[in-house]
Amino acid sequence: ISGSSTLTCCGRPMAEAAVTHGLAKAKASRSHLARIFEILSALGGTTSPTNLLEEEVYRIREGFHNFRLEPVEQEHPDTDFRSAPRPDDVHLVYFSRVLQRTQLVGHFLHQGREIPLHYSLTGAIILKRVDGKFSVWDKPEVRANVIVPFKFVNDRSVVEGFESDEELKLVDSGGDRQEYTQLRIDAVRKAREVALEMRALLLRRWSEKEGADASQFIVAEGMIADVDNETLTSNFLGLASQVYVPWQNSELLEPQLCIPAYHRGQVMRIVKVEGDDPGAKYTWFVRLRDSAKADPEFGLVRCTCIAKSKKDSIERADSITARIIDERLPVTFPAENWDKLIFPLKLCKDYLESLIPTRDTVKSYFARN
Repeated sequence: ISGSSTLTCCGRPMAEAAVTHGLAKAKASRSHLARIFEILSALGGTTSPTNLLEEEVYRIREGFHNFRLEPVEQEHPDTDFRSAPRPDDVHLVYFSRVLQRTQLVGHFLHQGREIPLHYSLTGAIILKRVDGKFSVWDKPEVRANVIVPFKFVNDRSVVEGFESDEELKLVDSGGDRQEYTQLRIDAVRKAREVALEMRALLLRRWSEKEGADASQFIVAEGMIADVDNETLTSNFLGLASQVYVPWQNSELLEPQLCIPAYHRGQVMRIVKVEGDDPGAKYTWFVRLRDSAKADPEFGLVRCTCIAKSKKDSIERADSITARIIDERLPVTFPAENWDKLIFPLKLCKDYLESLIPTRDTVKSYFARN
């Protein structure tokens, strides 16, 4: 598709911008890794890098047990959205994604118990598409963190030495149970909290500068059920690849596995069980593509937005689905989870990853004798 892969930053093509940013970040990353090594030494610890990211090892419950679903429609509409009319008031122009990568790189002892230390990279980006060409909106946010439970750091001067550091933040995981595995989970939770804070700040800037045009939508990758509705705009769309989440009545998700290709499922209202949450979110599934030899979740993504009423939610689901179906091309194969990954969000991921060291680079650095 002509021009679909053109990405610019500060007026330069992606390749040139990424190289420039990459060189700067590579220099900073080497400095970060050396400083982390010094921190471990100051804590009397040793390096112990693992093969997997902590996000791949531990699945964090995201509070979905605090919500339930209410069907707005009783069944899936029988509409093939490849041939449905395209709405004039819905255009997918902006795309946002967060980066969260947490690596266990070492450990130290506190009162005879092992305490983990993590190198965490978090980031957020928004791309803007005009006439098939992409550019970085504003600037991407990337942050390097060392995550450690402050409660178990004997030498407080190690923590105090980082209070003014703008390049590498020493972050308290908040862990208070002296259990090695639980402290690793605490680090992943903290990294997610930092990443979502960065996304919220970037989206707030976008809302203030660009959000007034209700026809120009922003598509944000990931879960938004736990985002306060009052912070969302009518042109905000959450797009998630995870089918099953532990809603209180998660059995309503089972029929979604039978949605035909290029169709959408029934609209469901997300209801917060406890606390105040003004407004209402609505969610539905769309199957972007099909395959004769694939599991039932193949190509299935979940859309979430706010709406003024149940009637409005159905109309919005139809309009948004028509636009989302168009995003199935160009295909992102062989990228991981390509069947659920739309091209603009892949570009977001590629750009963010161009700004940070690879996991193998980090592992190799801390695997030295």
